[in-house]
Amino acid sequence: MKKIIILGVNAVSLKYLPQALRTAGYEPVFLLDPTAFSAQSAAALHGSACYPVDIEDRAAVLRLLADHPAITEDAFAITGLFDEKFPLIEAAAAAYGLCRPDPAAARLASKAEVARIIPEHCPPTSRFTAAEARRCAVDPAAAAPAPHGWILKPAEQAGGQGVVHLPPDATARTVRDAVAASGMPDDDGYPWVLQADIRGRLISLEGYVEEGRVVFIGFSLRGRIGWTEVSNLLPADDRLSPAVRDRCRAAVTALVERSGMTQGYFHSEFLAPEGLAGSAAAGDRAYLIDANAGRLGGGGHVEQLALAYGLDPAEILAHVVTLGLPDVPTSPAPAYHAAGASPSPRSTTAYYYGLEQEAVVTSVSVPPGGRCLHTQVVRDGGRVGAAGTGDSAWVGVLTGPTEDIRREMAGIVVHTADGPRRPAWTPTS
Repeated sequence: MKKIIILGVNAVSLKYLPQALRTAGYEPVFLLDPTAFSAQSAAALHGSACYPVDIEDRAAVLRLLADHPAITEDAFAITGLFDEKFPLIEAAAAAYGLCRPDPAAARLASKAEVARIIPEHCPPTSRFTAAEARRCAVDPAAAAPAPHGWILKPAEQAGGQGVVHLPPDATARTVRDAVAASGMPDDDGYPWVLQADIRGRLISLEGYVEEGRVVFIGFSLRGRIGWTEVSNLLPADDRLSPAVRDRCRAAVTALVERSGMTQGYFHSEFLAPEGLAGSAAAGDRAYLIDANAGRLGGGGHVEQLALAYGLDPAEILAHVVTLGLPDVPTSPAPAYHAAGASPSPRSTTAYYYGLEQEAVVTSVSVPPGGRCLHTQVVRDGGRVGAAGTGDSAWVGVLTGPTEDIRREMAGIVVHTADGPRRPAWTPTS
């Protein structure tokens, strides 16, 4: 079978991806650190070629490919499920003559580029580099008013990494000091964005682009603790006003048309200050904060879509990967909205739970006999930060029918080096 190199996959999708690719006629070759996954997810790697590497280290990835020419000589394509890795994937593809994701996906991995292309759909945004921040050349006061302050974040990162909230009276020195203390790379050209803080519900629009045509699947609604996403309701279309839904669809359509994106999934995130269906205060505002072009949503999204529409997660992932590679024959599209199917997909929820305090996780106990799907994210013996610090604080993911999941969530116990603890999570708003 032809080989596809995979650079970037989460713990839930890893359980299904080898089967997905083999069913589609391809053999996966993984570039990842298997010790970073729980035994449950890492078991899916058995029988697959796996080259250990820290995918957060760009130089290490490129060095691995240079030192092991058999990886690329035996492969015909390279891709992944993390959009922030698309620029690195594109560089590797160009160096070794491999098929790659739609070039627009690599460009849209930058929040700065997205804000440049569709500014009318994004919060007021300033784009700058680490060097400009050090020179105090970024003055929030010169931008649009931001009564709730500012969100400072790396332009090409995900999962809450490096994100900082700045007060409304932030100055150029505030920006300089926050960038310096972020722990992110300090290369002169490292890109950042400063966006007005929008207070609202976090929603996402799921779908894909095929030959330039946008196909919308539906909306998700998420709950957060600080910078950590901890819950997702799918579908959530009926929790949003028609005006908000139309605004989100218009933003994605404009982004696809102006960027020239022709192939691939999207999981585009918005903040909606208003828009509860039936609310007297319902409005039409929604601000795109992350395009997530070229990929499916992370966490338990693939399992939620499968449960909601009666599909196989492997079937979904086969479509995600092959559709995202324009030069590769595409697997059949899943029947998200099949003719004659029920107009109301099943309500599903996923909890990405963590802990209130940093700890070393020794194991996780899940009550047997439940209807929900559980994936342990952190490996036994791994350390996680407190919930609220970013998505790296996830201990596990529980996905299932909305009517069952809270009851089963209440039975989970996280065992730590300091004793048993209850998970930290919150329902969707």
